[in-house]
Amino acid sequence: MLLHLVKKDFLLVKKYVCFMMLLAIGVPLFFAWRVPAIGGVVSFIYTVTFTELIICQSVAAEESKYPKAAALLCSAPYPRGTFVMAKYAFFLLLFAYCYIVYTLMALIVPGIDAIDLTMVLSVLLFGMILYGIFLPLYFKYGAEKTKFFFMICIFAISFGVPMLYQSFANISIDFSMLASIPAAIINTGLAFASIIVWGVSQGASILIFSKKDL
Repeated sequence: MLLHLVKKDFLLVKKYVCFMMLLAIGVPLFFAWRVPAIGGVVSFIYTVTFTELIICQSVAAEESKYPKAAALLCSAPYPRGTFVMAKYAFFLLLFAYCYIVYTLMALIVPGIDAIDLTMVLSVLLFGMILYGIFLPLYFKYGAEKTKFFFMICIFAISFGVPMLYQSFANISIDFSMLASIPAAIINTGLAFASIIVWGVSQGASILIFSKKDL
């Protein structure tokens, strides 16, 4: 059932698939060409964030055109909880796609820095926080009201990250204490934090959606 619902989301945005593929390729290339100094994890953050937000907003917009579709799906045989979990599984599949594309490009394109497991888990946590905030709002208020969330996120990331980089570029920060922590502990902490955000957000979304009048 879960796979069928995830497939449904992909079918809803099949006309945007080519754009999604080009976006995941184009963002790292742009960073390697224009701002190689802040490539690597920053480039991957932009790749994941823009791909996830644009595609997920497209799914929400398409679903809003058929307001009774969710009621029909949840009447039988799909439980409401499964309908919600499919949205989170959809996020993970998009993240995996972005990671695979970025990794392949880092291997074959000069100027695109490879990322390690800690960077991947950091971006996963960042994306999970954004998506974990969006989905409960989406199930509570619908696509029309929550579209502003995407606009705010894209605006903040587009202008906030470069501003932060410029602000801290000339500031010397001692990371020696952080560097002394074993990578396994850091990675475990990041993975655990992502699971916590995932569980809390998914639980909230299921609770909201289970009480919603379809």
